[in-house]
Order: sequence, then C-alpha cells, then structure tokens
Amino acid sequence: MEIPTALINDVKHGNVVLFLGAGSSIGATDSEGNDIPDTRKLADMLVNEYLGDEYKGVPLLKAAELAISQKDLFSVQDYIASIFSEFNPSEFHLSIPKFLWTAIYTTNFDLVIQRAYNKVDHAL
Repeated sequence: MEIPTALINDVKHGNVVLFLGAGSSIGATDSEGNDIPDTRKLADMLVNEYLGDEYKGVPLLKAAELAISQKDLFSVQDYIASIFSEFNPSEFHLSIPKFLWTAIYTTNFDLVIQRAYNKVDHAL
C-alpha cells in the first residue's frame, strides 16, 4: 500500500488525528504472555461469567447487554476492566508515541496506548 505524500507530511507535522478501534490492541500481552481478548473471546468471557452455555456464540454487544440485564452495568464494567487491566503494549505499539498527533480517539477498553506513552521516554 502506498501512503500519499500529503498524508506523510501531515503526520510529520502533527496534523493528523489518530482513530483507534479494538483491532489496534491486538498484539498486546499480559505478564504471562496471554494475548489480549478479541471481541469473540470477550463475548465468550461475558457469557461464561454471567449467562451460561445457551448463550455461547452471541455477538459481543448482545452478550454485554444480556450480562448487564442479569447483573448491573457497573459490575459488568468492573469485570471488563479487570480483564483488560493487565495488558501491556507490544513493540509496535511503542511507535505510536513517537509521532505528534493532533488528538487520539479510541473505543478500546484497555490501557495499551496509555501504557505505550508511559514506556517511551521521548514520547511527543
């Protein structure tokens, strides 16, 4: 894939907003080497914690909604936070702080990008 010169220049000058979704955390691992859960794995974890086998295979949004209806929003949020609290950035995540971004927006539950900034001494 060829990156347009104008985009390269905008990145160099800090004129780009970085948008990150769930896929941006792939590659992060915990202290035991476990991979960060993807949406399918997270849905399965919610089903196992709150629902039961009859809900296996439901999409993440449905699993979350059902889990909240069985327990409550804050409990489910705390459970999800506990899952993602241990994951750290991989080597390629550590390149993100080396660029000057106008802003960074993410939909992620984890702290991978924040931890990348904490690990890089010369983050911009």
